[in-house]
Amino acid sequence: MHRFSDQTEGPIVGRFSRRALLGALTSIPAIGAATAAAGAVSSIPPTQPPEPIEERVTRLAGELSAALEGMHGREWRVTVDHSVCFALIVQHRRPS
Repeated sequence: MHRFSDQTEGPIVGRFSRRALLGALTSIPAIGAATAAAGAVSSIPPTQPPEPIEERVTRLAGELSAALEGMHGREWRVTVDHSVCFALIVQHRRPS
């Protein structure tokens, strides 16, 4: 079993002495206080509330429609009906 030169008694836990483990444990409150203080002066703006899922589905369907229009041309029709779990994005063709 290995022993550190600064340890006077007791077994070593893995590769760490009791002194090293106690030092690490006593530094935890200081790390927490520093983290809390850094968060109090953070320059990151507060996050916005999450977007409601129905609005997100409608927005993403519109974005997909716009992307398809850019790729394939013409106009694309979007239909989303949450009451029957239905979504449709189809190219709008004018009757001939």
